[in-house]
Amino acid sequence: MFLKPTTGFKRILFLLMVPAAILVVRYRMHNLATVTDQTLWRSKTAGLQQEDAQENDITSDGNTSPYKISLSSLNGDASAEDSSQSDRTASGSLQRYFIPHENAEDVSIVAARSGPESTDWIEEFCEDYKCTSYIYSLDAQPDSEFLVPYSRKGHEASAYLSYIIDHYDNLAPYTIFIHGREEQWHNDVAGPNTPNVLANLRYQAVSINGYVNLRCTNRPGCPSTIFQAHPVAIDFDYQYMINQLPEVLGYLLGIDPSEVPTDIGHQCCAQFAVTRERIQERPQSDYIRILEWIATTDMTDNYGIGWLIEKLWHIIFGMPAVYCATEEQCRCDLYGWCGPNPSTNNQVLTPIS
Repeated sequence: MFLKPTTGFKRILFLLMVPAAILVVRYRMHNLATVTDQTLWRSKTAGLQQEDAQENDITSDGNTSPYKISLSSLNGDASAEDSSQSDRTASGSLQRYFIPHENAEDVSIVAARSGPESTDWIEEFCEDYKCTSYIYSLDAQPDSEFLVPYSRKGHEASAYLSYIIDHYDNLAPYTIFIHGREEQWHNDVAGPNTPNVLANLRYQAVSINGYVNLRCTNRPGCPSTIFQAHPVAIDFDYQYMINQLPEVLGYLLGIDPSEVPTDIGHQCCAQFAVTRERIQERPQSDYIRILEWIATTDMTDNYGIGWLIEKLWHIIFGMPAVYCATEEQCRCDLYGWCGPNPSTNNQVLTPIS
């Protein structure tokens, strides 16, 4: 219980103490919230790494094998998927900006899914936009309706590479590689909804460039994904992989370590579209070698593998090591969002064509 000051001096002292006490309480509450946020972030990161560590314990023996077939057989002729899985067709409305294809076999959507996330939206999208879906499950016990990659390590990388290896000789003119969840924070155009992003994609840009990242925002990843201006804790955790990049990248790309670029920069987050010709500029053996490294390396854990390969897709598909497009021009080229608006200085940009 506060006592009423009996003198003018005490009253002044009392009035000065009240704001100071409030500031102290707010400071302590802010610190507590900050510590709580950091604890939750570390807990989430530790959970992801623990899940990855459990996946790393899976061997290629017995019924728990992460491999669809023996990796050694990949060095022979890669088999195509069963025709019942690959001969799906759909028809529907035309593309918004350009008619890039006449039937569903001209565009493939390759998705990697895990856990309970629904991928029904992909089938529904393909019914409207003429594409064929190939959905790979990364679960230890996948449902029979999904395809199974050669390895579950490296997150989406194993699914993407499994598709390329299996379909190398009969690829669609366009292949879009995405994550299975419908809502993704990686999407920065038309909101987080992936169908909205894909519905606006201009295939002229894909055809001309050969490879396009579906994300235009340059952060994270640009101007450098190696020497990041705003690294997070995970980047520090896997810095040892950056230190070994010349040897690793030299092996993965089949080049001398001395030829490995000193810097790499590109938008995150492993969602992109590639033409058949660009994929086939590399021999099938290159994709087999990369997948074998993913499946067998003990250099890092599952998260670290995916973290590294995500930084390399644009190089794998023939783009410069540092490839950071202007965000406004990227949105114009890929999605037809050319202004005028404040980000374009109220000018109308010209899309690539």
